Amino acid sequence: MSVVTKPPIVLTMDDYERDWKPRGWQLIIIGPTSTWRQDWGEWEAIRDIVQNALDECEHYTWGYDGEGLYIRDAGKGIAVADFLLGPPKLKPDHARGKYGEGMKIAALALLRKGYPVRVETASRELWIVFLEQKTNGHTQTLAAFWRPYSRRSGTVFHIIGYTGSAFEDRFAVNLPRAAVIAEGPSPVTQPVRRFNQLIRYEFPITEASGWYEKGAGTSRIFARDIYMSDIKSPFSYNLWGFDMAPDRHGPKEEQDMWTDMGRLWSCVSRVELLQEFLKMVRMPPEVETDESHSINMGAWDMGREPVTGKDYADFVQENASVWKEAWRRVCGDNAVIRTDDRWDGTVKHLGYTSVNLQWHVKDTLARVIMTDKDLIKASQERLREVEVIPAESLSHRQRVNLKLARAITDEICRIRRVSAVHAAIIPPASDRVRTAGMYSRTTGEIYIASDQLESARSTIDTVVHEIAHHTSGAEDLEQAHADAMTNVASRVVKETAGRKFDDLLKEVTW
Repeated sequence: MSVVTKPPIVLTMDDYERDWKPRGWQLIIIGPTSTWRQDWGEWEAIRDIVQNALDECEHYTWGYDGEGLYIRDAGKGIAVADFLLGPPKLKPDHARGKYGEGMKIAALALLRKGYPVRVETASRELWIVFLEQKTNGHTQTLAAFWRPYSRRSGTVFHIIGYTGSAFEDRFAVNLPRAAVIAEGPSPVTQPVRRFNQLIRYEFPITEASGWYEKGAGTSRIFARDIYMSDIKSPFSYNLWGFDMAPDRHGPKEEQDMWTDMGRLWSCVSRVELLQEFLKMVRMPPEVETDESHSINMGAWDMGREPVTGKDYADFVQENASVWKEAWRRVCGDNAVIRTDDRWDGTVKHLGYTSVNLQWHVKDTLARVIMTDKDLIKASQERLREVEVIPAESLSHRQRVNLKLARAITDEICRIRRVSAVHAAIIPPASDRVRTAGMYSRTTGEIYIASDQLESARSTIDTVVHEIAHHTSGAEDLEQAHADAMTNVASRVVKETAGRKFDDLLKEVTW
């Protein structure tokens, strides 16, 4: 009998019977043919070997020896039956792997690339091979030889002859701790509580600072510690809260990934990071990234963090002061979230500007950042405190100008009457502007601030402005209001030229 140290990649039953069976090696047929999963290469194979190791014991080691690349874990080992390929043996939802097939497909892909595979595991040793069988030709089927072995625990995959990349940069467990700049609890709590991670690397890469040379400058999405795809972003992500497609090249449901990313950002509490986030999700974005149009922070979609029982949106509220400071730095002191562009004119009139945000982050951030609706509601609440000034409390000049305002109103609003025109103490409409006049849609009354009644010019300007609200029904700075003011002003000029207000104009002070 010839001495055989390792089997060839492809061998026949005759080879087995002659060279391997007499030495105590048993044969199992794993199942798929050598042409299965043609899309798998070295990366996919090593990915799934490492994935199994991480699910076993949360870490792995790797290196090169005289045979090639080895990948080792300290888990409980693999049973021979685990190499059989039957109906998928689904792993728990919290596992990195899901379908229980990757290890076999990994071995198949490596053999197809020309690399023999030897596995040392608890109490047994295996060689993975293609067994050539005669059908209507020749078919190569994945198989394994195995026999008892002295290793008591753990598993080592030897990829014989392979000296290429171990793809160590594609596993987040190899990250330098300093690269993780923020964390937030994911929905996964078994077997341990998992945290989504926000990642950024310092450049340039040095030997001492990092391992990311192969992908320097590229941001990535890791799904449960394992590289899934690149992302156009200043950040990389390690996310746990979504299921992956069977080929592990993407999420099973695309939106689930962006929602899990939203869960992470809901938990970020560093103002400089939130500044960058806001620049990404302003519309249009100040910094155009993949997150700009896709990230989802909808409270209902993000759901509840299972350990604390809090909604993920609650984390944003807990960090309200940090979000407000980031908002102030990015958008300015006088910015509010736009909910409806029809309020833009009123917002501007109140001394603020409206900022549009990506749709799926707007509602959650509106819990801590003022919106245009909030601003207008607060203004209306203030203006409810308006106080009418009795005529006897006005100066002669103010009384004369108030009569002029009432006369103008009566003349212009002959068909749709204004209920009354009052002198009043009007609170500021906001913390940024004073209020010269006010029109109440509820009562149909006009209020003119007492200081505006000190001159005929400011009185006429104010009453024209408020009559335009009455006749147009429009808000400040809307086009309909501007057009109405032009119309009202021209009619006042016409009536004045027709000497309609001569008696009153003789008394006023301009």
